[in-house]
Amino acid sequence: MHEPNFRPGMKFHEDVQLTPEWVEAFAAFSGDRNPLHLDSEAALAYGYAHPVAHGAIQSAVVSKLIGMKVPGPGAVWMNQSMEWLRPAFVGETIRVEAEIASYSSGAEVMTLNLKACNGRGETLMLGTAKVKLATRIAAQPAASEQKAVRVALVTGASRGIGAAAARALAAAGCHVAVAYKSDREKAERLCLELAEHGIQAAGIAVDLMATGAGAALVRQVEDRFGRLDILVHAATQPLPGKDVLETTQAELRDCLRMQVEATQEMAQAAAAGMAERGFGRMIFLGTSYLFGQPPPKLCAYVTAKQALWGLARCLAAELGPKQITVNLVSPGMTVTDLTADVPQRLKEVEARRVPLRRLALPEDSAGLIAFLAGDGAAYLNGQNLPLTGGPV
Repeated sequence: MHEPNFRPGMKFHEDVQLTPEWVEAFAAFSGDRNPLHLDSEAALAYGYAHPVAHGAIQSAVVSKLIGMKVPGPGAVWMNQSMEWLRPAFVGETIRVEAEIASYSSGAEVMTLNLKACNGRGETLMLGTAKVKLATRIAAQPAASEQKAVRVALVTGASRGIGAAAARALAAAGCHVAVAYKSDREKAERLCLELAEHGIQAAGIAVDLMATGAGAALVRQVEDRFGRLDILVHAATQPLPGKDVLETTQAELRDCLRMQVEATQEMAQAAAAGMAERGFGRMIFLGTSYLFGQPPPKLCAYVTAKQALWGLARCLAAELGPKQITVNLVSPGMTVTDLTADVPQRLKEVEARRVPLRRLALPEDSAGLIAFLAGDGAAYLNGQNLPLTGGPV
């Protein structure tokens, strides 16, 4: 369940007109029909110019504040202390205020300072309350969130797995931001194709190797579409193809920049909006080489993907309470431009090794990505899913 960013000093209030009808209704509900509250002559006899509204009405307004605003649905009132300093009269409009005095997100306990004033600014009541934030242990997304058209950002979307993922998400009804590095023509053609699903699609050029480019990309998407719900990072860089002892630090840093630093930038920039809406999906492209013995000449690539998996696990643990899931999809050898230079003989050997007797296609990863992005995967979090055509 979405948890607002509460902090001490925040104030919430309700303005209430103490109409005769409302006071009568409260008297009927509570059984307190003291004439002082209901009859003008009785009030005069006790020295009051007007009937005095039940003090407990202010408690009821505090209950509304706690249940609907601070902290809101699911809250449980633990204790209260109130002192009434002067009467509130029937017909007056009063303001009941709750100010956060302290808030412990770990203990899920909030202390409130309470105050009620009349229209003349006179203090009617002062008090305190302690509230326990209830933890919802079984919940579905809010109805409004279920109906909202979600926005997906896919990096490396002009080709390969990224393009296939963009198609799958558009088919699922998502607006799609197609992030690409240099192939504008392919990206624009893809956007026209995606628009045939009745959704919005826009190409955004970005070089994720540049520091800060990931955060800037997310801001562009939010400016263009008004929100970002699904982040799919499928972009990669050309692989060095060197033995471990030949791999340079610069080559290792390049892989780490694309797979880890850019991912962290995008995740940090996207998390706030996702948390505010109580829904988010982050899906990163891993590799089946994270399982078992890695192949030769891919030291920098496998090292960066392993670091990406560590980042994803940390994100999943910390963002999960905000209803943001983070997962990896780790396909085996896939028929894309990235594997175009792999000798045909090696591809044939790999295909025979796979129980399904074929290499992976971009659409195989795209189908799993689209599933992870949807409501059906709401409870799948912090996983690295191998897509290998058989056991890993």
